[in-house]
Amino acid sequence: MNNKEFDFAFFYKSKYNTADDLKQSKKYDLFLSAYNDSERVKTVFTEIDSILKHWIVFPQYLYEPSELPTIVDSGEALFTFDPALNEGQIIRDYLKQSSIDFTNIKNICIDITGFIRPHLIFLIRYFSVIDVKSIDFIYTDPVKYIKKEQTDFSSEYTDVRQIDGCQGIHNPDTNNDYLIIGAGYDNLRITDVSKSKANSKKVQLFGFPSLQPDMYQENILKAYISEEATSNGRESFIDPDSTIFAPANDPFVTANIIKQFVTKENKRKAMTNLYFCPLSTKAQTLGMALYFVTNCLEENVSIIFPICKQYSRETTEGIAKIWKYTVDFSQLK
Repeated sequence: MNNKEFDFAFFYKSKYNTADDLKQSKKYDLFLSAYNDSERVKTVFTEIDSILKHWIVFPQYLYEPSELPTIVDSGEALFTFDPALNEGQIIRDYLKQSSIDFTNIKNICIDITGFIRPHLIFLIRYFSVIDVKSIDFIYTDPVKYIKKEQTDFSSEYTDVRQIDGCQGIHNPDTNNDYLIIGAGYDNLRITDVSKSKANSKKVQLFGFPSLQPDMYQENILKAYISEEATSNGRESFIDPDSTIFAPANDPFVTANIIKQFVTKENKRKAMTNLYFCPLSTKAQTLGMALYFVTNCLEENVSIIFPICKQYSRETTEGIAKIWKYTVDFSQLK
């Protein structure tokens, strides 16, 4: 398993206190966001300065046509999709409907806050193979989750499968398989994916520092419910051999932390198969995806996910801070 000598910390990130501050920072040719009921998603879409603004409406949010925003600005557009399509088919359908050629657009910004994770992962995978140079990604920290650790995120679970475009080469020797889980609040999904790889060594990636001071405790309380499925037979829930930490709102540190962990474990004993499952913040999901497309293509590494038919349209309140992550894809190839 190859780890490239690339430091993700070289990528630039910026922090903004308000959407207006973000608006003043740069004008874009294209802004892409996933529609839901979240204030932090809608506010950024309204305020950001872009010639084109596109809403993607994921079927898992179960919107009726009458519930969707009315498009009145000539630069705005809204895209809906057949619920039978998977994440790769939806992104390809968006590209077809919009006629967008990312390689011919200079200033692109994508708000990942409302994205469903498999779709975000596929989009990063897509960018890793086309001739696109740099993209700004936006992620907005909430003030709090509506029901704290009792917040519901997903329902109608179907199965665990590999994300489109992220199927690695399977090693028939499975004696030292690893599953790295970005462990968020959704304990049911942590259990689902852990059971699907019952013989793998489970490693949980927690967001620390968390988005807000109380969120780390809430996260641990929820993840602890899945202890039996993730324990690897250990006595302590927070164990240094099976727990890693990275800032919840920093994809670049997340990617570096994953790289360091994989390097360390491979020196002990070569991993036979490695699986990633992004269930923590979208910022950490971005970091996991960046590590995968940089180090794991054509390797015995896959990204898997517990698929659900429905996601909550709003799980948070307020806007704390807005982050912009600039990814130079030309450096990742």
